[in-house]
Amino acid sequence: MISIKKILNTTALILLLSPAWAQQVVDLSLDQARNYAQQYNYNLRNAKLDIETAKQKVNETISTGLPQANINVGYNDNIGLPVQLVPGDFFGRPGEDIEVQFGTKYSGNLGATVSQLLFSGSYIVGLQASEAYLEQAKKNMVKTGTEVNKAVSEAYFLVLATGEGLKVVDSTLSITSKLAEQTRILYENGFSEETDFDQLNLLISDLEVSRSNILSQLESTKAMLKFQLGMEAGQQIRLTETLQSLTEKMAAEQMLLKPFKLQSNIDYQILQNQQELAKLQLKLEKSAFLPTLSAFLNYQTQAQRSSWDFFDQKGKWYSSSVWGITMNIPVLSSGERIAKVKQANFQLHKTFVAEEMLKSSLNLKHQTTKDELANALHTYQNTRSNKELAEKIFRRTGIKYTEGIASSLDLLNTHNQYISAQSNFINSALNLLNKSVAMETLLTESVEN
Repeated sequence: MISIKKILNTTALILLLSPAWAQQVVDLSLDQARNYAQQYNYNLRNAKLDIETAKQKVNETISTGLPQANINVGYNDNIGLPVQLVPGDFFGRPGEDIEVQFGTKYSGNLGATVSQLLFSGSYIVGLQASEAYLEQAKKNMVKTGTEVNKAVSEAYFLVLATGEGLKVVDSTLSITSKLAEQTRILYENGFSEETDFDQLNLLISDLEVSRSNILSQLESTKAMLKFQLGMEAGQQIRLTETLQSLTEKMAAEQMLLKPFKLQSNIDYQILQNQQELAKLQLKLEKSAFLPTLSAFLNYQTQAQRSSWDFFDQKGKWYSSSVWGITMNIPVLSSGERIAKVKQANFQLHKTFVAEEMLKSSLNLKHQTTKDELANALHTYQNTRSNKELAEKIFRRTGIKYTEGIASSLDLLNTHNQYISAQSNFINSALNLLNKSVAMETLLTESVEN
């Protein structure tokens, strides 16, 4: 009989091993979030599979130039042998046509063929192209990784900004609730008007509605961050950094001084690789004018049986074999090959135009991003000072209001000013971080793993 203690121990073990019980809150700094996304983000996982696919494409291309072997097995059951007419002169019966059936009821054959490509221009170019294709897949993964870092960072910043907005509302709600309580006491003792108390209650009601909306937004922004991370929707996360700490960490002032290296930009490197693929395509079309040389070896054996005894060791099998070399020389295509060469040449020249355009575009993007980052930094510094000043004014007005020196209108005005200053600061910090990560993405030098 199972004891109660064993049952309890088993139940506890099941609870501990269950996902809902074992799931813990994951603490994430910005770097930890980025590292997590590099492993689990959906787009990056697909990019890694693209690299593996490209590697197998290289193996596939290489294998076409290695020996190829095939075995064929055949079996025939001649239900009705064909009838042929033979002149009777062969059988001493001139003037007659004699009906004759050739062959046996059963026949079987077994053969093997081995071939080897000796020379093919398209094969040589194909090997080079497959390597370039693999290189392109690697560069695409680097680009995807850079884009994922940017997307994760922006989602991370948005969660922090929403959380900061919630803190402002909570802080304001706490201060306003205390003022409302003090006003109620003053009103009940005849030292304040009912209108002042009603205005504060109305303000509290508005703040509570705002708090509810921000909580909903916070859940949405966290869901978006988890999606970018490739994390399960039910997983609980806690961000360990703040907007202010990240603005210091991103060091926008230093980023503005960094030079832009065009050759290190991943988009430029991808275009360079596309240009190489276009050159290889041109070589491939030109290789169609070259002959193809291959060798082969063929072995065949067959048996004819009147009865089904193919596995009888006494039965005869008749063998034949042949080897040879085949050369395929292109002679005339009525201009088709020339047209393909010209098309490939035009496509190559399009990549040259694209290179010029990308150079101009990236330089322009760098200058624009630099200007936007400098402006965002200046705005952030101003709003930070304004926020501190507005908070000081609001607290002083609150004290004056309780002392009867300031009116409820003064309090309401300074409250709105405080909320506006806090909102402007949070938005400016968010904008500064987004511009910083945009510049970081542009300046990131491509380093392939």
